[in-house]
Amino acid sequence: MSVLDEIRGLSDYSDPRNVQPTESLISKYNIPIDHFEFAYVEKCHDGRELEKILQILKSGEEGYYPELAQATEDRLRIVKPKSRYLRKSTAVLQKNDLQREDFDEISKDMRNFVANAGKRDKELEGRKSKKPYCEVEVRQCEKKEITDVEKKKNNEKRIASTDYKSWDKYDPDTEVLKMDIEEEREIKAALEEKEKKEKESKEKYKPKKSVTFNKFATEAEAIFNSEREREKGNEFFKAGDFQEALHCYTTSIQSKPTINNLNNRAVTCLKLKKYEEALKDCNKVLTIDKENLKANIRKAEALQKLERFEEALKSIELAIQKDPNNTTAQDLADSIRKKCFREVKNTRMKIVEIE
Repeated sequence: MSVLDEIRGLSDYSDPRNVQPTESLISKYNIPIDHFEFAYVEKCHDGRELEKILQILKSGEEGYYPELAQATEDRLRIVKPKSRYLRKSTAVLQKNDLQREDFDEISKDMRNFVANAGKRDKELEGRKSKKPYCEVEVRQCEKKEITDVEKKKNNEKRIASTDYKSWDKYDPDTEVLKMDIEEEREIKAALEEKEKKEKESKEKYKPKKSVTFNKFATEAEAIFNSEREREKGNEFFKAGDFQEALHCYTTSIQSKPTINNLNNRAVTCLKLKKYEEALKDCNKVLTIDKENLKANIRKAEALQKLERFEEALKSIELAIQKDPNNTTAQDLADSIRKKCFREVKNTRMKIVEIE
């Protein structure tokens, strides 16, 4: 051992007499000793104080009182049921602890998740490698075309001042007339050119058949945005803001329609009493999955509100076949059957006498 190591060892040494004793929990929380009684605990309404008392009793610093600790825990469950001191630590489930069906379902979900994640990663990587495409062309200088009239003007020569023969042949009236005719011709040509350009411009900007394209470059981006909007809609739905929830679910469906966001928009439409729209969404879900439980139940609810009881009964019976123990479906079926029976009972037969 070197001298440096010995010096470090001396610096790490501490005298036990200089170590201060740790403060107990009862003095730290400043709780009177007479509060550790059954009579006080059973009448206490302060959840924070009950948590401190329970923490002290479980620490064992003041002794072991299991009955008092249990009474404190029961009272805390009434006063503050979401307290973190009421949480029970349990061991993590292992593979052998699960049922065969549960394990198969979890394994299937994990395989689907890994496959979808790999697919999305490939799409995004392929998107990165491609050069960005710009639909707007780069601006260029417009070249002015020289007309035949301008060429002719440039090619014309002035009469030289010393060319007397040409000056003798020059007739001012004739030249003025030529200038007027040329000016009228230029004006007419300019108007025709203007009309031609306006016609071409109208044809260019004429509304054609519109084709809607997905605004997302890859499937992964569309799925991500769809899920994000659906989760936002779920939050608004839980808060009771059904109008905002409807807007978010609609945006989610526009990004990527799925069974979940269609079902969610259907139940939101039911809350807003838009029964026809709810029925359309349920039918879209059933085209994807004919035996979808939620879609059949919500379709039956929408048809019941629209007073189409026979169709509603067929839908709810399909839901009961899928899940016979579903109490919501059973109650709805009973309600619809009563309406159907009432309609049959109120229908009167017309009696015709035959002579």
